[in-house]
Amino acid sequence: MKHLFLFDIDGTLLNPGPVPRASLNRAFGDITGREARFRLEDVAGFTDPSIVRRGLEKVGIDRDQGEMVTRILNRYLQRLEQEYDASPEAFVYSDAVALLARLEKKQAYLGLLTGNISRGARIKLGRFHLFHRFPLGVFGEDGMTRGDLPQVVRERAWDVFHESFRYEQMIIIGDTVEDGKLARDYGMPSLLVCRRQEWWEKMEALRPAWLGTSLDDPACWETIQRLEES
Repeated sequence: MKHLFLFDIDGTLLNPGPVPRASLNRAFGDITGREARFRLEDVAGFTDPSIVRRGLEKVGIDRDQGEMVTRILNRYLQRLEQEYDASPEAFVYSDAVALLARLEKKQAYLGLLTGNISRGARIKLGRFHLFHRFPLGVFGEDGMTRGDLPQVVRERAWDVFHESFRYEQMIIIGDTVEDGKLARDYGMPSLLVCRRQEWWEKMEALRPAWLGTSLDDPACWETIQRLEES
């Protein structure tokens, strides 16, 4: 059976280091004059627009957010373009790149399913020459919340691949509890790599098709083969 493999970016394909979150914090302050102080738990697994909206609510700005969200994200992208490529802390996860290469070798259908807005995704992945390896991309601006994105994937997959995929044929490859919840809610199989031990129990409770600490675990590939045969 054909499947579409959907990779998350931050924490799955790469560790972006502190620059993106710092850039967003500074952009938020530039536009609002207030501090959001986004923490990892505020951003992991959520879309960029929803992160900014919740930040605005946190500082008491809960009306007429649309234009301000756009201004903050535009400023964030300006800062990210200026600062990200020079960041020494950003790196790709070798296990994720190895899995991507194995899937490419078997000519699998590949895509991105990420909360990053598209320009931010291009900046992050482009530094490591990865963006072009994903023919399909669904990004943070494609829905009000991340829960809207799987529906967009199905529509876009037809445009890109001229193939239709049921949700059970769309495999999420991610690293957060939110990735697991999204897969569970849509009946999508998930391969979850746990890069933060404190998230293990919550991820395990979501009953992913595979859960481990490295995507080069032989059991991960065996799970992919089992899913493809089902």
